[in-house]
Amino acid sequence: MFGINFNNGNSAKKNGNNQDVNIFDVKSVDEFIEKLTLGFNKTLEREIREQLKKLKVEYRRDDQNAINTGITANAEEAIKEWVCPRIPKWVTPDMLTALGVFSAFMIAAGFILGFFNGYYLILVVVGLFLHWFGDSFDGSLARYRKQTRPNYGYYIDHIIDGLAVMIFSFGLGLSGFVKIEIALVFAIMYLLLMIHVELVTFVQNEFRYSFGLIGPTEMRIIGVMFTVAMFFLPIIRYDVYGHSFTQYDIGLVVVSIIMFLILLFSILTKGIELDAIDRKKWKKEI
Repeated sequence: MFGINFNNGNSAKKNGNNQDVNIFDVKSVDEFIEKLTLGFNKTLEREIREQLKKLKVEYRRDDQNAINTGITANAEEAIKEWVCPRIPKWVTPDMLTALGVFSAFMIAAGFILGFFNGYYLILVVVGLFLHWFGDSFDGSLARYRKQTRPNYGYYIDHIIDGLAVMIFSFGLGLSGFVKIEIALVFAIMYLLLMIHVELVTFVQNEFRYSFGLIGPTEMRIIGVMFTVAMFFLPIIRYDVYGHSFTQYDIGLVVVSIIMFLILLFSILTKGIELDAIDRKKWKKEI
C-alpha cells in the first residue's frame, strides 16, 4: 500500500512495500503516480491476457494443431460436443459439406432477390446459419465418429470454402446493395487471408481458424448484422468524386481495409518469426 507523508521536506522513506509520498514535492508525486499507473497497466494487461487465453480453443485435428481464438470459439466447441452425438446415423460428413455448398448459393440468391424484395433477405440469414452448420460440423462429425480422411477432408474443406467466398461475393456484387468491384475486393482479401493460413499450416503444421478475436463464425455474425441492416434501412447513396456509393459499399470497403491491415500485420510478424527460426539453423550447422 502507498502511504502519504504530509510532512514538509524532500525525503521519501521506504519500509517494506510501503512508500511515503511528500505531497509538497512535485517529483515525489510524479513518481508515485507513475508507479501507480504502471501497476494498473500491468494488472490490466495481465487480466486481458487471461481473458483471451480463456477464449482460446486448441486441439489436435488429425496431424495438425488447430487453434481458434475467436470470440465464439468456446461456445462453438461446446455446441459441437452436444450436437455431434445427436446427429442421425444416416447423416454423413459429406452431406454436411454439400449443405455448405447449397447454402452458399442460397445466400447469393437471397442478396440478389432481396434487393427487389427485402423479405428474400431471410434466405441470407438462414443460409449463413446452414453454412455455419455444414462447414463447422462436417469435420467435427467425422472426428467424433472416428471416420476422418485427413487428405480428402483438408482438400475438400478448403477448396469448398474458397468457392463459397466467391459465390457469396458474386451474389452480393450482383444484388445492387454493393458494387461488384467492391464485393470482389472483399473476396480477394478473404482469399488472401485463407492463403496465409494455408501457408502457415504447411510450414508449421498449425492451422489457425481466426485472426485475433475474429474467425469464420464471427464473420458470419457480421454478415447477419449487415443483412438485418439491409432489411430495415433504406439504401442511401453518397457521391464521392462523381461515383455513387451506398452505405453498404462503404461498410464493405472498411471491412476490406481492416482485413488488409490484418493480413499485412500477419505477414510481417510471421515472416520475422520464420526468419528467426531459420537463422537458428545456421548457427547449429556452423
